[in-house]
Formats: sequence, C-alpha cells, structure tokens
Amino acid sequence: MVIKKIPLRVIKRELLQFISIILLTAMASMIYTLFSVSMEDVDSNYKQFIKDYVQEDGYFITSQPVDTKLVEKEFGIELEERLFYDSQEDEITFRVFSLPEKINLPYTQPQKDLKNGEIFIDPSFLKAHNLKIGENIKIAGKNFKIAGKAYLPDYIYLIKNDQDFLPDPQRFAVVIMTKEDMKNTFPSLPVHYYSYKGNVKKLENFKSYVNSHWFLLKFMTKNENPRIIYTEMKLENAKRMTMPLSLFIVLVSSFILFIVMRRVINSMHAEIGTLYSMGYTQKDVFGVFMRFALYIWILGSILGICFGLLEASPFAEFYRSYFTLPKLKAIFPLKHIFVALFLPAVFIFLSCYLALRSFLKLTIVQMLHGTDEIKFGKLPNIKLFDKFDFKTRIMLKYGTRHFARELILLIGIIFSTILMMYGLVAKDSIVSAIEKTYQKNFKYEYLYILNSTSNHPEINLPADAEKFNMMSFDVEGEKISIIIYGIKKDSRLINLFDERGRKLDVSNNLIITRPLANKLGLKEGDSIAIKNKFNDKRYTLKIQKIAALSTGNNGYLEIESFNSMFGFGKDDYIGIFSKESLNLDKNMVFESFSKSELVDSFKKSAQDLSKSIGVIALFSAIIALLIVYVLSNLTLNENKKNIGILKMLGFKENDIFKMMLGFNNISFIIGFILGIPLSKLTMDGLIAQATKDIDFAMSLDLSLQSITSTFVILGVVYVISRLLVKRKMSKLMPVEILREQVD
Repeated sequence: MVIKKIPLRVIKRELLQFISIILLTAMASMIYTLFSVSMEDVDSNYKQFIKDYVQEDGYFITSQPVDTKLVEKEFGIELEERLFYDSQEDEITFRVFSLPEKINLPYTQPQKDLKNGEIFIDPSFLKAHNLKIGENIKIAGKNFKIAGKAYLPDYIYLIKNDQDFLPDPQRFAVVIMTKEDMKNTFPSLPVHYYSYKGNVKKLENFKSYVNSHWFLLKFMTKNENPRIIYTEMKLENAKRMTMPLSLFIVLVSSFILFIVMRRVINSMHAEIGTLYSMGYTQKDVFGVFMRFALYIWILGSILGICFGLLEASPFAEFYRSYFTLPKLKAIFPLKHIFVALFLPAVFIFLSCYLALRSFLKLTIVQMLHGTDEIKFGKLPNIKLFDKFDFKTRIMLKYGTRHFARELILLIGIIFSTILMMYGLVAKDSIVSAIEKTYQKNFKYEYLYILNSTSNHPEINLPADAEKFNMMSFDVEGEKISIIIYGIKKDSRLINLFDERGRKLDVSNNLIITRPLANKLGLKEGDSIAIKNKFNDKRYTLKIQKIAALSTGNNGYLEIESFNSMFGFGKDDYIGIFSKESLNLDKNMVFESFSKSELVDSFKKSAQDLSKSIGVIALFSAIIALLIVYVLSNLTLNENKKNIGILKMLGFKENDIFKMMLGFNNISFIIGFILGIPLSKLTMDGLIAQATKDIDFAMSLDLSLQSITSTFVILGVVYVISRLLVKRKMSKLMPVEILREQVD
C-alpha cells in the first residue's frame, strides 16, 4: 500500500528529531546491554574463582603460634597458617605470603609450580611497573625471578590497608613465594597469620578461644573483609543501577515519542480523513502509524545492543583487571540481550498507541476539520500574565500550554544534574576527607601498631610521640563495627573538633565521629551498646560529643579511662603516634602507616575518579542535549505558522524565539536548582546503602566548585541545543510557511 510510505516520509522530513529519539532508545539499550552483560561475565567468573580456588571464610592474626590441629578439631574447620610479611622497598610495599596449600589457592599464569628463588606477583603491579615474566625483582635485598602472575581469592580488591578506597599498584603488591624462601628471607616474623574455611556456629566462642590461648591481634570474617566485600558491593551496585537507569531513558524517549506522534497526527488530520474517505480501514491507518514505533524500536534497540555488546567485553576485562580477577570462562547471557531488545518495545509501542487512541475515535468529519489542532492553537487565558509585557506574556502562555513537555525538560535537567554531581561529589568527598581528617585533625606523621598490648618498657618514646590503645567492637543490633581509641587527654597529635570548630576535650566519656553518628542515628547524650570483637564482653557507653570528622567508624576516650574500662594495665598501650619515623624492632611491629602515604593514596584515588567523572559528564551532557533539542524543535515545528505570521508582522527573530521557547530557560534553571539538593539526597542514600554493612563511613559535601562546574557544563550543552534550534528557525521563511499551510 502507498500509505505504508508515510512513516518514512515523515521521518525523513523531521530527520534530526526522530534520530534524537532513536539515539535515546539506543542509549537505553546500550546501557542495559553493556552493564548487564559485562557484570554477568564478571559475576560468573568471580563465583567460579572463589569456589574453585577455595576462598577463605575468614582470617585472624595472633602474636603467638596457634595449634592448628587443636583448633580444627575443636571447631570443625580447616585452618592454614600463611607466612606473612610486609617488606618495604623504597616507596613500594610488598605484602609477601607463603604459597597456600589448602585455602586461598592462587590462580597463576603461565607457570603452575613455584620453585625456590621464584615468586608469583599480582598482575596489577606487573602492568603498572611494566615488568615482564622472567625478569628479576629485589625484595628484602634478595633477587627473585618473576615466575608468573597470581590472583588470590582473598585479595581480589587489592588494597593495602582496610580503610583504603582504591588499589595503588604503583606502591603496593602482593607476592607469593615458597615457605623456604620466606623463612630464609624473613627469619623472624612478628605475627602469625591464619586463614580458616568452614562455618563456625558460635563465632564469639571461636574468637574468645583463640584470644585466650594465643592473643588475638586481628580477626576478620569474609563478610567484613574489604578486599572481598568491596568486589561484591561494586558488582551489586552496578547491577542495581542498570535497570533504573535504562528505564528512565526509555521512559523519557517514550514520552517524547508520544508528544512527537501527537504532533505528527495533528498535522495529518486532513490526510488521514481523506484516507478513510478512500476506503482505508482504521486497522490500515493504525498499522501505518505503529510503524513509527516499529522503526524507532528496531533501529534504536539493535544499534544500542550492538554498541553494548561491542563494549561489554573490554568493559568486563577492565572490571576484572580492576578487581584482579582472572577470566575462567566465557559467557554470553542471551536473557540480557532479550531484555535489552524488548524492554524499549513495551514503552515505545505503548506511547505510540496512546497517541493514536483518542484520534482513532474521531469521525471522518472531525478528522477533516482537524478538531485537535483547532484546540491546540488557543493559548491559555491567565489573568496573572496580563501584568507582563506582550513578549513575556506570550512566552508564559506558551510555557503553561506545553506544561507536560516543560515538565519532562525539567526532569531531564534534574536527572543530568544528579548524574553529573555523582562523580563530582565522590571526588569532593575524598578531597574533603583528606583535608578535614588527615591534615586538620591528625597531626602525626607515622602510626605504629605493635603486636602486643603492654607498658612496653623496652620502648623509649621520644618527646614528639604519643602512645595509644585501641579495641574493635561490634555495635549491638547493627552490622557495624566501631574502633575505640584510648588517647592522651591533652593529645597534640589527635585534635577533635565539633561542628562549630570548637576543640573537644577527651575524657572518660565517649566521643564518636559524625559519619558513625549519622549511620546509627545517634546524638550527644545517647548511649551505645557495644560488644568486644575478641572476648564477647558487652559495654554500654554514653556519647559525650560528636566529632566533626569526615571518615571512620571511630570513638575516642582518654587512655587511662580506656585501660581501666576494658581491663588493661594503667600504662598499657598497643600503638604509637609519632611525628618522626621511629627505629622500632621489626619483630614488635604488627602494622605501620605513614600519613603522607595514606594521603597520597587518597589523592590518587581522587585523580582516578576524575576519569570516571569525564565519562559520566559526557553521558549526562548527551542526554541533556537530546532532550532539550527534541523538545525545543518540537515547539518550533508546531508553531511554524505563528512564527511566519510574527515574522511578517516585523518581530525580530530573538523576540520570536523568546516568545516560543523562552519558558525553557525557566525550566532549565528550576531543574538545575532542584537537582542540587536531590543530588545530595540521592548520594547520601547511595553511600548509606553502600556502607551499611562495612566498617567505613563517609559524609558527602557539595562544594561551590562542583556546583559551578555542573552548571557550566549543562549550560553550554543547553546553549548549543538552543543555537541549533535557533538556526533552524532563522531558515523558516514566512512565504514558504504560509504556502505550506495553504497546501
């Protein structure tokens, strides 16, 4: 039938408008395909890796060697000691483990066996330092040959410290060597590291048993280990975001299609009425107009799926390398392709049907008269607008008449603002955490944690060093842990301030950090019930003050009160804050941190986030550009006749543009302003959700710079889209428009 050519003819006439809708549909399909396929790939390989290579259920560190057979028999678990040592070479920390035999088995490439004099090393470090397999590397003054890359199931997220945000392969590596090499290279190990596999029915009894016999320094289950759960969290977050993001774009493109189809139908009343007069049935006309949806769906979905599949493999590879996860199998999740193909179809065909439904109820006479178009030509009569000058009045009337499309423009700007703020907020928060916490509050340069708690008579503390004690506790009724520090009452190296910047006095009453207070909904004067992680003893402490620290689930007490409260000797301590590097016996030190190293790691994390911010900003800008352009262009097409008349009456193009599309400026500004607090709310919710089960908290702060940057980027995109529409309007000649109306 000849009428089947109508959709292609109309699409060709309004090519850019329909291309924009097709691109929005393609973006929705592409996002869904890209994230769902790549995350399925990573998730499948992750699950197989932790199963085949026996990921631990937890680990603990003691100051004394544990009788493994006794513990295995007592608690029905598998226990394996891994020799462990942190070796410092210049600015690089090598975390050296002995080769495991039962738990946390390494996946290695290309070599399977390890000989004395050889090491396996994580692939991220090899790549970052451009090292090749077969080369030699010096560790603790000895040369070792790199025999291959190693992936460990308990070090999938390769961070050095539990509180690190991102891996730093430039300065941290995990190394595996034989037990013989370990014993020869590090003859005296300061602590004893054990991994266990198996379900322990009463974890408190297990910890208490180990602690009472061999003095527990650290105990961490798999569900608390950031090197394991960060991987699962990031995968879950990515999967959780995929469907809402895709749905939002599909809904926006479907709504825009609905508006476009209404305009197309309104402009073709007479033609459709004539088709009925010629004997075409309602079914024929319905089939013709549903072809608009068919073409948009097919083109958009297939284009999006192709791009999504094209990028899914390298994206999955990037994720695996980010998590230090090997590729054990290839997958092709057909179900996700099916969803990416048919998800847009549901909304696109529905919007097209709704646009047609009311029109098909009209009689042939009504169609020929163009009933809807006559109604559409009237501007609302709102007396309030009469106070303004003519051009502003017309602008306001056009805006209120097209309230629905102004609303979708406003929602689009809000969405783009939230998306763009996301990256900037994350970056701002890390920078803010550095400045507020590690520079303003923590004045020490080095932090040492010893392998025992005592008065340490063998250590002669210098004047610029301070001792501290600390314990880890579970918060009763919550999946949150808190580390309580006992520090000097008049500490010069730890400065705590309240929200108004007033210094807080450390006493026998607890001070907790702001992120922890927010997470638990606590305020000054409340009490907190906690349980010792190692010996199961319970305490209820009153919260005296809340410190304005940006990060950490921490609490602070005066050290003598701390020791008295938790059963230590008056002068006992386990750690040292110092402004200078201390020459301590390495056999006494469990862990040590340099503040500058930690701060540099945070700053590097912020730099890495900048790359992600660029992608998010580009994505947000494209969405904003398409939405603004399509809606503005739609208004222009609907008002060609009015524009022609106004031009003939002598109005300047800028004035006409203001009258027709000036209300968009108001929608843009309102959308951006609403987007700022909504960004804050959304990000707070996401951070709270992401950190609810881990020992970490972070408050988010929007800076003026991030708000300004977002406004500038969206503003430029908005201006570009407006210029494109304005250019099109300048080409509209009054004579041609009027001739078109007569035709």
